[in-house]
Amino acid sequence: MSAQQGPGDPTPPDAAGTRLLVAAANFAGQGRAWADAAGSIPDISATSFAVEDPTGLTLPAHHFVGKEQFADPQWAATHEEWVRSFTHVLIEAGRPVTGLVHGLDAYGDADVLGAAGVRVGMVAHGSDVRRPDRHEAIEPDSPFPRVSARIRATRQKYADRIAPLMDAAQWSFVSTPDLVDDVPRARWLPVVVDVERWSGDEIGARDRGVAPVVSHIPSNAMWKGTELVEPVLEELAAAGHIQYRPVRGVPQPEMPAAIAASEIVLDQFALGSYGVAAVEAMAAGRVVVGHVRPEVRARVLAATGLELPVVQARAAEVADVLRDLIDDPARCREVGEAGAVFARAVHDGRASALVLEGYLHGPEVRVGSRADQHTP
Repeated sequence: MSAQQGPGDPTPPDAAGTRLLVAAANFAGQGRAWADAAGSIPDISATSFAVEDPTGLTLPAHHFVGKEQFADPQWAATHEEWVRSFTHVLIEAGRPVTGLVHGLDAYGDADVLGAAGVRVGMVAHGSDVRRPDRHEAIEPDSPFPRVSARIRATRQKYADRIAPLMDAAQWSFVSTPDLVDDVPRARWLPVVVDVERWSGDEIGARDRGVAPVVSHIPSNAMWKGTELVEPVLEELAAAGHIQYRPVRGVPQPEMPAAIAASEIVLDQFALGSYGVAAVEAMAAGRVVVGHVRPEVRARVLAATGLELPVVQARAAEVADVLRDLIDDPARCREVGEAGAVFARAVHDGRASALVLEGYLHGPEVRVGSRADQHTP
């Protein structure tokens, strides 16, 4: 895989017959991770680019584009030529990949690239297709009743537009298995983590009378349900049952050490699924506690043959579940070991490469214009 050429350079990354571009969101570094996974397939060249986040939160992609440059029509003309030089383009989150000339979302790009002979795929990350009204109906602890009316309306409008685009695509993927609720025709494309970077020591025997360290990463507190569980964690800590360490403001290079210092990591309690943070904690061999709906667990089992080793707890059940784990160190070690096995088997990139292989090497099936399949 080459990273020498960048957006705007019409030269493909190398001479491979199948050339994949993943763009342009790179949420949680997954655009690059999926490209790297695809690049492990023989005769596949893959790269990624992302539009830089002005907040500085953009994670490493193979190439970056500034927001002002991405909106420049003159720059976009050359950039579009570069994008068309790929045989396959996997569009993330319904966002445009050629600039803003063809629209503010991926509808225009999907048709333009498809007409140019590029095989277009779509991958959803979460809020791009998760419809608030549908989520509220199936998830009692859904965050949407607790957000402002403006945020809810904005997310509803975007998901109502983008989910049909993805569901109409021949090749559509979702990053977490719960999103099949919103894109029923999609394939689950597991998120990818650097398992070796996160691998830690096994959970050791806890000294009698020492409270276990329990961590929670409230990177986006509303969507993780932090406000539902943090008061309980603080009460348990005040009573001496746990040592509660919220992981806030920790630089990315220091995150593996912060997680390794924990025995139990609380994931999320509002969305009913699991994502990158849970996988990283599992890769570290830590006990992960979170709320994952039964139908989502069933999808994971059907796709992988493995039970998802996230200890189930709704927000109201966290205190009882933690007390049970505290009283059973042997179970903690067992769950931690199972998590490490699961992370390596499902989320080290190999499973994702297998999912992408059908898209990259499978037969082409012509479908109608995507723009004709949805009326904004």
